[in-house]
Amino acid sequence: MQSMAAREPLTVAHDDSAQDDLLAAVDLPAIERSPSPRRVPSLETGVVRGTASGLVVELGGGPVAARRAKSCLVAPDAGDRVLCAVEGEQVFVLAVLEGEAGATTRIVAEGDMKVQATGRLGLGAGDQIEIAAAREVGLFAGKLQVRAQAAAVAIEEIGLVGRSLEAHFQKAVVVAERMEARADRLVQRAKQAFRFVEALEQVRAGVYDLRAEGLAAVRGENTIVAARTLAKLDGEQVKIG
Repeated sequence: MQSMAAREPLTVAHDDSAQDDLLAAVDLPAIERSPSPRRVPSLETGVVRGTASGLVVELGGGPVAARRAKSCLVAPDAGDRVLCAVEGEQVFVLAVLEGEAGATTRIVAEGDMKVQATGRLGLGAGDQIEIAAAREVGLFAGKLQVRAQAAAVAIEEIGLVGRSLEAHFQKAVVVAERMEARADRLVQRAKQAFRFVEALEQVRAGVYDLRAEGLAAVRGENTIVAARTLAKLDGEQVKIG
């Protein structure tokens, strides 16, 4: 019988350092990692569905909350067709494309707003212009011109301060319960003057001079002429009674 010698398994030693040297010797191109994809902003048109509790615009993917861009001065209303910029989760309304026929166009700005022009600035309307403010309206100009066929002014209290006043009227009517005029010098010129006083008229002056080129008449149911020092009647003819 042939004896069988026990065979030991062959062990193959792996040299890891040799493998590393082989990889280092091969000039492989560097692998570039592609950047993470970015969502590019897009433009979409939509319809405004609500403005009461916030601007809601219905786009292709459904209704989303949106904000009005600062450059979009026209405030959108429900049912308006708008142009939106979509960037990630943010939606901005850039412009109002069209709205309901005959609806009022409202220009609304958050905070203070100033309209300025280096040249002339004109404001016109085919029907009516209204200026309203909750607290104050100020007009500041080197020269102010107002032209109108008719004017109606209702003011509870008015105060005018100026250096000179010149007014030209064909007819002027002033109705007041009480009127006071104070001046260092008052000059009135008229071709005809009429005064009608129902109750009492008093004139108190340091010197009172009444002159008439024609007739000076003083008539009354009772007429009193009194002087503390001297009473004088002078004329070519003096008639009493």
